[in-house]
Amino acid sequence: MTKWLAAALLFLAGTQDTQNLGNSYLGKAPPELSNPAAKWLNSEALQLAKLRGKVVWIEFGFLKCPPCRKFKPNLVRWHKDSAGKGLVVIDISDGGQDEYEPLKKDVEEKGEAFPVLWDKDAMICLAYGIQAYPQAYLVGVDGKVIWEGSPNAKIVPQVEKLMAAELDKVKK
Repeated sequence: MTKWLAAALLFLAGTQDTQNLGNSYLGKAPPELSNPAAKWLNSEALQLAKLRGKVVWIEFGFLKCPPCRKFKPNLVRWHKDSAGKGLVVIDISDGGQDEYEPLKKDVEEKGEAFPVLWDKDAMICLAYGIQAYPQAYLVGVDGKVIWEGSPNAKIVPQVEKLMAAELDKVKK
C-alpha cells in the first residue's frame, strides 16, 4: 500500500498545484491531535486549542514518502526562521507506515527541532481523512484553516505569503 500511496501522490503532484488529499477544514477549526497511543518528539503533547494566537503548520507524511522527504527542508527552514515569531510546525508521521524507533532516529540524525508526532495506528490520520501523502493544513491565529492541500515546491510562495500575513497578527 505504501508504494501505491507514493505513486498516486507523485502523479497528483505532477498534475495539480494543490490537491486536497484529506478532509477539508477551510474556514473551520481542524480536529484536535488526539491519539492516546501517539508519541511526541521534540515537544510535550500539543493541543490545537491551546495554540490559538499562533500560526500552525500541520503536515502529514511518513519516512519513506519521497514527496514528504522532498518538502521537509521547508519545514526545517520555516521552524528556524519563524518559530520565534509565532509559527508552530507540527510534522505528523503515519504510525501505520512508520515504526517509532526509526522515526526517532531519523529526527535525531537530521536535527529536526520542530514537534514531530508519531501517530500510532494512524488514528489522527484517519480522523483527518488523509488519503495520500503529504497533506498539510495551515491554521491561522484564530484557530481556523486558511490553506490546505498537498505541499510541493509550487505552493511555497503562496503559503509563505499567507504565513507572513498571519504572523503579523500574532501578539508579541
